[in-house]
Amino acid sequence: MQRDIPIGLGAGLAAAILTLAPASGSGFGALLSVLSALPITLATLCWGYRAGLAAAIAAMAVLALVTSGLDAQSPDASRFRLALQFGVSRALPAWGLAYLAVAGFGDRAGDRAPLPLGTLAIVAAVLGMAGTFFGILALGSTPEQALANLRTDLMQAVRIMMGGSKDQPIPAKDGVDPEALLQVFSVILLPLAALLTTVSNLGGLWLSARIALISGRLPRRWPDIAAELFLPTWSLGLVAVTCAISLLSGTVGFAGQLLLAALLGAFLIQGFAVLHFLTRGGALRPLILALAYLLCVVLSWLALPLMIVLGLVETLFNLRGRFSDRSNTPSTPR
Repeated sequence: MQRDIPIGLGAGLAAAILTLAPASGSGFGALLSVLSALPITLATLCWGYRAGLAAAIAAMAVLALVTSGLDAQSPDASRFRLALQFGVSRALPAWGLAYLAVAGFGDRAGDRAPLPLGTLAIVAAVLGMAGTFFGILALGSTPEQALANLRTDLMQAVRIMMGGSKDQPIPAKDGVDPEALLQVFSVILLPLAALLTTVSNLGGLWLSARIALISGRLPRRWPDIAAELFLPTWSLGLVAVTCAISLLSGTVGFAGQLLLAALLGAFLIQGFAVLHFLTRGGALRPLILALAYLLCVVLSWLALPLMIVLGLVETLFNLRGRFSDRSNTPSTPR
């Protein structure tokens, strides 16, 4: 279509504006930045891969122009860091995931087989890991340097928030060293970012697909996610391999940690799919789901690992298949 490129350029401009929203200093701006990849995903789903690619490239170009204008005095290519980070961590993964979600559907599908939802979730995990990995490398040339820079930035930010200078150490309180806790948090933060990126990618794809469905431009049927999202059995082997790789040192071990966390993000999503499926037809379903999501927010350190375990158990024992065979409950897509 001749209008797919102009639509993609407009979507790219919208994505760049959403990315720059936190510069306003408001919490609402930070919330809008979470949706920065949404225009790119929508353009890909509704108008094809060319529109989505144009949107991704346009967003990166706008961000590069804006940041180069703000940092005109800055040496080297660091002025383009925001554009590169957005491109590798948000724009290109969103475009690739949206394209794979509709590949095999539509008038020009040809002989391409649609990608199963479980495989799509694994792809989202790999893209989430890659985006997080290359995005983190923008903080330093090596993972070790990037981690050191992240620790420094975190400590300086906390020192300023506590009313001191960025170079003044934070005093210990009640025998607890805040700076030691920050160092531990910085190590956990990076794998957690990979997990959240996977969840964000899949959540953004779901939201974009719902919007496309309402507009009548979704080129595929709406799947029964609770019943059809099943991670393949070989994904358990992939988790085992990444567990072993994550124990290595250096860049390879660091990449293994990120991939392991990203894969667990995919199993987390499957855990929620299992919960939605098993509660179908129950009178207490709304209460159970509301309580589960509330616990994931309030007691995330406990509830999220339990949902991940549920996702892993599902791949091992096919709980939904066993439940469906026993109850013969009619399936309603939700």
